[in-house]
Amino acid sequence: MNELFFPVVGAMLVFFVAVPLLTLAARSAVALLPVSGSRVSAQESPWRFLLVVGPTLGPLIWLISASIHQSEEGAPLAACVVDHLGGELCRDVVLFGLILFSILGYGIIRRARRDRRATRDPVMVAADWAVATVRVRDICQQNLTLAGFAARIRVVEQGLAPACTRGLFQPRVELEAALVMRLDDDELEATLLHEVEHAHARDPLRFFVAHVALTINPLGKILSSELARYHFAREALCDKRAVQRGADPLALARSIVSVAAPTGAPASVPALGGHGIGGIRLRVQLLLGYAARWPGPAQRRTPIGVVTTLITLVAVAPHLMGAGPLDVFHHSIERAALLLGLG
Repeated sequence: MNELFFPVVGAMLVFFVAVPLLTLAARSAVALLPVSGSRVSAQESPWRFLLVVGPTLGPLIWLISASIHQSEEGAPLAACVVDHLGGELCRDVVLFGLILFSILGYGIIRRARRDRRATRDPVMVAADWAVATVRVRDICQQNLTLAGFAARIRVVEQGLAPACTRGLFQPRVELEAALVMRLDDDELEATLLHEVEHAHARDPLRFFVAHVALTINPLGKILSSELARYHFAREALCDKRAVQRGADPLALARSIVSVAAPTGAPASVPALGGHGIGGIRLRVQLLLGYAARWPGPAQRRTPIGVVTTLITLVAVAPHLMGAGPLDVFHHSIERAALLLGLG
């Protein structure tokens, strides 16, 4: 049988049958998620994020890992032993894994290019940038949380947004010099605390992964609204944690209104403003509530999140438990081809 048959047909079945069915199931499961006392907290649930990325990344990661496992010494699939005369390397399964990996790589490159193209015109000269940099450094020295993160806070003349967090593996906070000069000290401190919360939570990587998953998902658009809700909930939660770490809630509310614009940062970039007038109004209302009643101390972050743990388990499962489902998948496609006279 042509060794391209299983890789091509298998990849088509994954992306045009399995992933769409899982996506429809995830969209239905969203309605079953428990709603806590705070609707914003419910939208920020890690299970909601998992339902956005899981239909695409779940099967993709498992199948790529299983394909790699097949190439390990002494671990050929049963279908390869029977159909390929006991060969140690099942080339069509390896090629199947490479096709899936290439599709994932395409999604990563496309998303990265889209974010890179989102540029804004500079609005300040270099002299103002220097003054703004000194001012940010002084504010950081007055706050313990900011002092520990000061090395990764940058003032730029032009950014993706007036205030945002960038960087997938070493997140950094970027503030435009024009915004720094426009805000008072309390507003600037609140803005910095909000963005530092995004950096500590690695939100740039979180949103990038989610947008890659939706980019390569044929039905990704039906989950885009869920990702938008999750993104808004993350912004609202970072508002709350900034207040818990010393930000003036009224100053943070003024900052959010100050950076609001019709066109915001790319969707995969955590930024202070955005989410439309309705989203800004709700965030301001929440902050007014925090001004009247302090939300209490911030909860300690868990070192490893739910989603990270599950993705790791999916990736290592074929190496610990074998690649039986891939064997069945491979064998079924080749037998169907023979029955149809294509082999």
